[in-house]
Amino acid sequence: MGPLTNEDVLLGPRIDPVTRLATFSDADWEQFVLEWATGLNGYKKIRRVGGAGDEGRDVIGCVGEFSSSDPWDNFQCKHFDDKLAPTHVFAEVGKFLYHTWKGHYSTPRSYYFVSPKGVGPKLHGFLENPSEFKAELIAVWPKHCADSVTSTATIKLEGQLEDWVRGFDFSIFKDVAPHELIETHRHTPYFVARFGGGLVRPRVPLEVPEAPAAIETRYVEQLLEAYSDYLKCPLLCLEHLDKYEKMREHLRRQRKHFYEAESLRNFSRDNLPEDGRHFESLQDEIFDGIIETVRNAHPSGFERVNKVLEVAQALQITSHPLISQVRVGDRHGICHQLANEDRVKWVE
Repeated sequence: MGPLTNEDVLLGPRIDPVTRLATFSDADWEQFVLEWATGLNGYKKIRRVGGAGDEGRDVIGCVGEFSSSDPWDNFQCKHFDDKLAPTHVFAEVGKFLYHTWKGHYSTPRSYYFVSPKGVGPKLHGFLENPSEFKAELIAVWPKHCADSVTSTATIKLEGQLEDWVRGFDFSIFKDVAPHELIETHRHTPYFVARFGGGLVRPRVPLEVPEAPAAIETRYVEQLLEAYSDYLKCPLLCLEHLDKYEKMREHLRRQRKHFYEAESLRNFSRDNLPEDGRHFESLQDEIFDGIIETVRNAHPSGFERVNKVLEVAQALQITSHPLISQVRVGDRHGICHQLANEDRVKWVE
């Protein structure tokens, strides 16, 4: 087995992501495919439709809004213990063809079979030879499709429906290999939650603009109030700081820290699911750690700021998923994010 790490001892060996796909439930599989589709380029809207009444659609990706005129792709989620065989998909294809014929939705650009074990050789051969796939589906329609299209009637392949099927372009049917699923999913914010392995997408630093931007308005106002309170002078404006080197340099550092925290916010968005509120929970931890110091008496607002930043730097945060990325500047910057939202105030 080779040398063990502490992680091996505590958690056991890691399961390869492709192997782990087979352990998902049907519902988890559809959710995974939805997550995976967010990593694909070219879609404005992605939606999970699977369930009763899905009319042959599980996950759909649309290049525009969800309307009959916008191009879209269908991802059919099939979770089996073995590779997909034609008998696993005939009923779904029949259902799909029926509903497109009825005009319940437009024909997609592509229809993908998505399975944790991929497709077997027989189905792969059909996907490479659309005319053979069509001929086989027509031949097996009475056995695999007629009683599976709807729960209320037997749908025979005849008349206009038969004309629709015979004229349909079967080249839209394709598959996605398991390793392709993993590689695309790896570049979504959902990968770490599913498979672990650390936060892999790079953190991109943000440039601090020369003049404060609109997103900085409130915390900069609060700092100017704190400086004015310390200097016992009327409320300062930014141009007044030319006279006060100490305050000018302080503001420069705090703006740098604010943008460092904003880059951490972006990093969290890129690496972790937004529904977990991971960055917001980090802000909450900082808030809980500093709020009593904020509310304590201080000689001035400026001294309150500096004491709070000192406390934030010393906070013990050990279990948060972002902790490996949190730096001193991030902690200070989060304090200013809190001030930006008026969750903390430097001058009473």
